[in-house]
Amino acid sequence: MLSLIRSLAPPLLSLIILIMASGLFNTFVSIRLELEGYSTETIGAVTSSLYLGILVGSLKIDAWIARVGHIRAFVILAALITIFVLAQAFWIEPWYWCAMRFLIGVCTAGIFIVIESWLLIQSTPATRGKILSVYLGAFYGAMLAGQFLINLSDPSGVYPFCITAFLSAISILPILMIRIAEPKMKPEAPRIQLLQLFRISPLGFVGGIISGMLLAVVYGLVPVYAKENGMDVSEIGTLMALIIFGGLCLQWPMGHLADTGNRRRVLNAASFLTACFALAIALVDHLHPTLLLCLAWFFGGFSFTIYPLSMAFACEKLEEHQIISATGCFVLSYGIGAIAGPLIAPLAMNALGSPGLFYFLGAITLFLGLIGLKKPCRETFP
Repeated sequence: MLSLIRSLAPPLLSLIILIMASGLFNTFVSIRLELEGYSTETIGAVTSSLYLGILVGSLKIDAWIARVGHIRAFVILAALITIFVLAQAFWIEPWYWCAMRFLIGVCTAGIFIVIESWLLIQSTPATRGKILSVYLGAFYGAMLAGQFLINLSDPSGVYPFCITAFLSAISILPILMIRIAEPKMKPEAPRIQLLQLFRISPLGFVGGIISGMLLAVVYGLVPVYAKENGMDVSEIGTLMALIIFGGLCLQWPMGHLADTGNRRRVLNAASFLTACFALAIALVDHLHPTLLLCLAWFFGGFSFTIYPLSMAFACEKLEEHQIISATGCFVLSYGIGAIAGPLIAPLAMNALGSPGLFYFLGAITLFLGLIGLKKPCRETFP
């Protein structure tokens, strides 16, 4: 296991640097638009445009990755993200930002498919949950670090764009400078289609959609929720950091449980516990800030494990040559949810006030947990 993790260190290090940039920029975009006076609906639309790009990018980009190779694809996509971030700094206008975020989303879909298919191909079914937990641990650790980068510069200035672009550019160095063997793929291998993945694993597919809704709303609208509750930029960064830190802390325990027990049961437990803590946050909205932060840690801890648990569950019955296209389909299902979430969640906030955001998150994860109860828990793994 340790030798496998060491062999995957270069792509994971490149990912960490890139996601630090993404963590900073995703939160910054919401804060900057709020400072410019745009509505919650407008901020939700800009957030959704990123995930629309992820959805569109996931449709065909897996075939391109199989042709050019994982390393070359990562380098090209990271370079394009750098360019689009700098372009976004030239004009603060929502529809222009929607276009730039869409293009960044297309590249982000490719990055996800490169890294996730790399890890899934290199791992075995018995280690897949733990490997994905290492991946998501690195991902959320980098996202956590990105939240603290918000405090390095004024969100009304140009420096957040420059920091993000710099980190995106240097993310290509580990994957280029350290000698590694990338996965060998067969471009001519039959592709898994979206409906095929749904038929193979309905729960995993729906889990991808719900995790997309969940994470897109957390990244895009929790900063708005916090600002509406009177938090300053530093406090918003702390809240986001605690949510992400919770996800970081529980990745390995939940991944280990999934590999050694029943993935369906673990996914169900994560869904129901996420719903419980989301509803608790909504109900204690105006109580002591420390209680809010504690609940946010638990909410992040369980909610951020839904994505890897759903992916591992969806890939259980796949052959190795199907993994890269199946990863593309899973990212597509994630993108569908990530577009819908930031568009629907503001309606709940308008109807119920700022706590409506967490009522919405509680409702969708409760729905996923109920779906998971429909089938007897028969899947067990060594």
